[in-house]
Amino acid sequence: MTREKEENEAKRRTRPPINYPPYISGYGSISELFSKICQAAVPPKFTQDFMTSVLGMKSSSHRALIPLLKKLGFVDQANVPTEAYRQYRDSTKSQKVMAQQLRLAYSDMYQTHEYAHELGKEELVSKLRILTGAGDDDRNIRDVAPTFLELRKLADFSNGEVENQRLTPEPSQRIESEQHLEVKMPSHKVRQTNFGISYTINLNLPATTDVEVFNAIFKSLKENILYED
Repeated sequence: MTREKEENEAKRRTRPPINYPPYISGYGSISELFSKICQAAVPPKFTQDFMTSVLGMKSSSHRALIPLLKKLGFVDQANVPTEAYRQYRDSTKSQKVMAQQLRLAYSDMYQTHEYAHELGKEELVSKLRILTGAGDDDRNIRDVAPTFLELRKLADFSNGEVENQRLTPEPSQRIESEQHLEVKMPSHKVRQTNFGISYTINLNLPATTDVEVFNAIFKSLKENILYED
């Protein structure tokens, strides 16, 4: 190995890991996947068995599609289909849903270029290299761009969003173990003081979808902290 190659190899080993946007090498199967998602019933969990037995996608290269769906927010970390998955199956909303999910999944790219979906392949590759710090020899970047372009074919980025739907990731998809909620209360009297004041209470709520948990928290807040006339 020449000295130059040794230096390049040393740099590669000491380089921090790159946080790549969503991508797969078998991006040619993306359109097939979403077409079959629209045809099949929503499964309790989107598993490898569901892909092979119901969707008929049996190639080993198809295994990477499930992690891709997770990164795009169509299934959660427990492989359960999300609201975005269900809304995508509606042919009148599917393209808008895909556009929204792409803006979320590729948010860093959209921060550097508001109309990233209008860029060509080489322009995307150039932007992605700058964004990730990847070198010219990074092969993964060459898969990120066509993955995004294949997904873009299924999206409509014109004005307008899906009505009455907020297709942000489900709570189970969030990395944070707690949700931070700022609660602004109206003017109350606190304890037995004679001063009417306005105040803000910051609560760290547990990452749960159980309504009873939140009801108990706010009931305790009202009984133990706040007193109204």
